[in-house]
Amino acid sequence: MDENAALQRLRSLRANYRRLCDALPWLDAARCEDDPPAFPAHARDVGLPAVRRVTADERLLSAGPPEPALAVYDPGASPPLGRDEPLWVALAERRIPLVVLHTDAELTDIGAFAATYPRLPVIIESGPVKLLYHFAQLQDLLSAQRSLYLCTYNLCNWLGLERLCQAGLASRLLFGTHAPRYNAHCAMGPIALASLPWDVRCDLAGNNLRRLLGLPPVATSEPSVEPVDPFVIDAHTHSGPSGRFPVPDEGFISRDWLRFMDCQAIERLCLVPMESLYDAAAVPTMLTADLRREAQGRIVCLEVFHPGAGPAHLARIETSLRDRECVGIKLHPSFHAVSADDPRYEPAYALAERLGVPLLTHSWDVSPTNPAQELSHPERFRPHLQQHPRVRLVLGHAGGRPGALEAVVGLCSDFAGVAVDLAGDYFDSGLVECLVDRLGADRVLYGSDMNWVDPRANLAPVLAADISDEDALAVLRGNAERVYLTPAPPSREWRRGEAGLRPLMGSPLDQVKRDRG
Repeated sequence: MDENAALQRLRSLRANYRRLCDALPWLDAARCEDDPPAFPAHARDVGLPAVRRVTADERLLSAGPPEPALAVYDPGASPPLGRDEPLWVALAERRIPLVVLHTDAELTDIGAFAATYPRLPVIIESGPVKLLYHFAQLQDLLSAQRSLYLCTYNLCNWLGLERLCQAGLASRLLFGTHAPRYNAHCAMGPIALASLPWDVRCDLAGNNLRRLLGLPPVATSEPSVEPVDPFVIDAHTHSGPSGRFPVPDEGFISRDWLRFMDCQAIERLCLVPMESLYDAAAVPTMLTADLRREAQGRIVCLEVFHPGAGPAHLARIETSLRDRECVGIKLHPSFHAVSADDPRYEPAYALAERLGVPLLTHSWDVSPTNPAQELSHPERFRPHLQQHPRVRLVLGHAGGRPGALEAVVGLCSDFAGVAVDLAGDYFDSGLVECLVDRLGADRVLYGSDMNWVDPRANLAPVLAADISDEDALAVLRGNAERVYLTPAPPSREWRRGEAGLRPLMGSPLDQVKRDRG
């Protein structure tokens, strides 16, 4: 694609997103002033209207909050959820919603509490660890208890909003951001760019919360947006069952993938089947063959290296890489429980260096809740890079959390072939600006971690970032095209071409239902 044409599409998409955000009636249920941003020099506070939050303790018995507010459950200061307490009776009588983080109480206990106090609105909100894995349980709880609500902060499952709306739960979804620590656009993007009617998006953006608090909803007109042909390259995606929670593509056919891509201006995906991460014998080129054939060049795949699997496994990977639509090798030290500096990875680096193909790896900070993440700490990749300095290595998730930033910067400074992608749930405010500033725009690739994470949660922060259009285009397209789609050996020539597909209107899930009758 001509760079000027791609730049025009990028500008149109940014303008569309701004119009949508400006028109929606935002009201934040989860602003947390006591949690400052990790990147203060780069963070940008959108400053959306927010509801006051107060601790749910005995002080609320004597006098209610002076204005519409949310009471927040604090395990150290609030009465236990499992007991009959005057405070819960008082909140129910006054219809003051109670917020409970999913990390402060078991979800089953929250459901039982809501059943005990059916007149008390209870809002489940994400705690400091992943909400992603609990999607099915959350849907079941909301379906069973009409007094339960769900804050959309950190609700980043792919098509999660559409799936919950289709389940009849649209009125129970409340917009939240956890600003100023986290980027508000990670929560705004999936709503603004959703394939949902405008009135439903307005409800999700703030009107549901207004009604819950007894405030009048805000009526706004849907802005006109310009159709944008696909140009974005998503450099980090998956397909197939997650093994931990339901993903929408378990019921997809190829057309469903392409419809969603068109709706979000995504031209191409770089995809790793989940089955290949679990099983060394599962061949990515075979698992993706039907999807790639119908996608007509818009979907490429990566092989998966399992450390210690033996010479036959390595030979299989080399055979896969002869397919011009197999564009690299995926490593996952945490998943495979083998530290990134282990000598068993050496064959993968040697093969990547010899063939001129990139390595994409999971990378993450040390995690107190998931010790295996330490195996993928960015600094652990240094020994292999020293032995193979010509290798192109993409640190998936850009180190995962702010504590790994300096290690990421150090690797990118010391090795010209190291880059990062934005995939996953690394939602800190200022992350995009910080990486572009510290690493250079040519080292940052857009990635989503779809089919786990909704691509709009990571697309919107790039569209809204305080970076130039040229840098945004490099992040959203140019860098992935250079790293994954530009051949090194002449024998791996990439056949380029336009798919000619235009964006489709309406929900991808609605279209699937219509197609199947």
